[in-house]
Amino acid sequence: MPTSGATGRRRWGHAAALAAAAAALPHAALAAEPGARAVRFNIAAQPTASALLELALQADVSLGGALTTCQGEARRLHGRMRLTAALDALVAGSGCRYVLPDRSTVLIEPAPPRSSSPPAPAPEPPSEPPPVVSELVVTSGRRAELAGRAPYAVTAATGDDLQTTSTEDLRELASRVAGMTVTNLGPGRDKVLLRGISDGVFTGLTQSTVGLYLDDVPVTYNAPNPDLRLIDVARVEVMRGPQGTLYGSGSIGGIVRIVTNKPDPDDLAGSVMLGVSGTRSGGLNDEVEIVGNVPVVAGRVALRGVVYRERGSGYLTDVTLGLRHVNRVTRDGARLALGVEVSPEWTVTLAGVHQSINDSDTQYVTRGLGRFQRASRVQEPHDNDFDEVSATVEGRGRWGHVTWSAAGLRHVLDSRYDATAVMPMLAGAPGVGVLDDRRHIEILVSELAYASPKAGRLRWLGGAFASVGEVASTMDLTRRPTPTEVYGEHRTDSIGELAVYGEVTYDLMPRLDVTAGVRWFRFTFDTDSDVVLGPATRLFNGSSSAKGLSPKLAVRYQWRDTATLYAQVTEGYRPGGFNTAGPTGQAFDGALGDPAREFDFDELWNYEAGAKLRLLDGRLAVRLAAFFARWRHIQSDQFLSSGLPYAVNVGDGSDPGLEAEIAWRLSHRLTLTAAGLIAEPELVSRNPAFDSRRDTGLPGVPGGSASMGLRYTHPLWSGLELTLDGNVSYVGSSFLSFSAQLPQRMGDYATGKVSATIASARYEATLFVDNPFDTRADTFAFGNPFRLGRDAVSTPLRPVTVGVQLRGRF
Repeated sequence: MPTSGATGRRRWGHAAALAAAAAALPHAALAAEPGARAVRFNIAAQPTASALLELALQADVSLGGALTTCQGEARRLHGRMRLTAALDALVAGSGCRYVLPDRSTVLIEPAPPRSSSPPAPAPEPPSEPPPVVSELVVTSGRRAELAGRAPYAVTAATGDDLQTTSTEDLRELASRVAGMTVTNLGPGRDKVLLRGISDGVFTGLTQSTVGLYLDDVPVTYNAPNPDLRLIDVARVEVMRGPQGTLYGSGSIGGIVRIVTNKPDPDDLAGSVMLGVSGTRSGGLNDEVEIVGNVPVVAGRVALRGVVYRERGSGYLTDVTLGLRHVNRVTRDGARLALGVEVSPEWTVTLAGVHQSINDSDTQYVTRGLGRFQRASRVQEPHDNDFDEVSATVEGRGRWGHVTWSAAGLRHVLDSRYDATAVMPMLAGAPGVGVLDDRRHIEILVSELAYASPKAGRLRWLGGAFASVGEVASTMDLTRRPTPTEVYGEHRTDSIGELAVYGEVTYDLMPRLDVTAGVRWFRFTFDTDSDVVLGPATRLFNGSSSAKGLSPKLAVRYQWRDTATLYAQVTEGYRPGGFNTAGPTGQAFDGALGDPAREFDFDELWNYEAGAKLRLLDGRLAVRLAAFFARWRHIQSDQFLSSGLPYAVNVGDGSDPGLEAEIAWRLSHRLTLTAAGLIAEPELVSRNPAFDSRRDTGLPGVPGGSASMGLRYTHPLWSGLELTLDGNVSYVGSSFLSFSAQLPQRMGDYATGKVSATIASARYEATLFVDNPFDTRADTFAFGNPFRLGRDAVSTPLRPVTVGVQLRGRF
């Protein structure tokens, strides 16, 4: 990990200071006993089992055991109280009781039968309850449900888990989630893919296949993942399969939802994290996080904010430019939320988010030069700026749960590419070419949703969604060293969507229910383009609209508290659009090698059956799913031979597969997790106007992937606790593109991460090693569109990185 000069000495000095601070951590005792912490609850009067779900959600704890043994109706709870006091109130007279094995878990078990003899003190719960796998409460289905009993495939990771494993973004999370893939073009440039539903690794005109949400607000349209840092989050929920009924377009592969911690009007608290790491072939990387929660009006109003900054040193060398560490990156961000409790039933939250990612260069290399070397005529920086302001009004009572949200999004992306390879084609003569690509996205969204209370055999939810937006894109190709414009396009896309949706769930029998849902939607899409080709121009204006229905049908059977069986049929969709880019003489007739002027919508139907099992007295939790997806008119972003972008419907595809996740509490201290996906995504019919490979599958995603993790906890001295965590993952092979002209294979590698954490109530130190095997592999990314098919390039994993993070809480 070489470094040089004063900067290097200063950074190593920072590392030494952090290490010394870690050695000097006070041996403070862990916070009081499980259940001692106070939480502000707002739980409406409702059936006891439903009230316990709300409690787990609001207290940020997992829930397990025999939840269905809780009968009757719990009274309303409102106000700040200890967790144990809230649980006592909810389970009183319900026929069940609770056990608290640790600070973040509640286990429910049947209460002992009452005796006719005089009342005796309730038996004390065992000093060490049996090790069981508890469940997180998720809300991706628009209702509070246990992840292990929801009738759909969902995985959730808690904020504590993310913090313990030093997981800071979705790319790191993907290695632990079955069927989740994140491409590796670079921070702020990547796509998220689920279950092999891939339209390729390129990002351009088509809408994302996976919907990314920050709380209740979608944060992407046709842009890459903004790579929001996972700081101060309650959990991340990954919901697989098309979610057209509840989430609309852009969710044909599923959704990923980041749920943030909310302002607490009773607790003045915060934390500071400092981190430093070293990367082989690079230098030192550093990071800082600050989180604070401030009550403004006790019990009524609070502010919660985060601010962070991280710097990566880079590990690539450009031999042509004579530059080292060219792929340096910085990520700066802040989030602020104001929470107001208007009444016991209503709250208002105003929030703002800003993040800026600055990559000094892309992270691909030129094969044959060296492991981390490349040869380019110009650097290829990328900036990704994301801003959001939102307002959310939430009400919950005996009458149900209503949420209204409105948000404004601004997403600005700036990229530069070395276009030297295509200058003879676009400029008529060789020379150094530079293409600057800028995309400015502004979207306003609003949604109103209502969920009825669980009372009787019928429950339902409904909502309405509206969005309007504009995507302004500019591409400028210039010849260097004296900037001379060779090609330019100024394009504006105006988009609009209106939808209403609803779901009804009916209990056919006490353990059998059926859910039917539908979404009506209408899209409008307008494009204005002005292409400059030297002295000539090419103008285009087009309008398009679409409307339709997106249905859903699901059946669930709950066998006691040990097995949930479900089957469902769901549908998802994406709107179409227009192609406008291309050199002089570019035809838009859809002939082989030429784009069609308009690309069509696509839709995906998913047929799925799954089981969620709790075995070995609750110590083993297993989730299994078998699915078959049929994808019609697959949209895919591609590049012309000139390197300019277009979109095409490549044909129809299918994706059959099996998916599994397990969590096994081997003992109170040791937990094993594993996840895997086996799928066979493929094109079953091809568009004759596009030259696709016959054996390509769906590009950018492997036919198989797997991961396994172990976590061990052990108490030390003076209230300290040690946590050891290790994870290894395997990614199978895949092709880069649908195109027969790009036969490059990628993937087929294993990597991992290990960490050790020593924590007290107020302090925490984590040592981690990322990519401990220093794996060499070509990951899912394409590098530079103007070098596709011309140069042999690959995108390596970041080499082995060793770091330490220190955290203090107040």
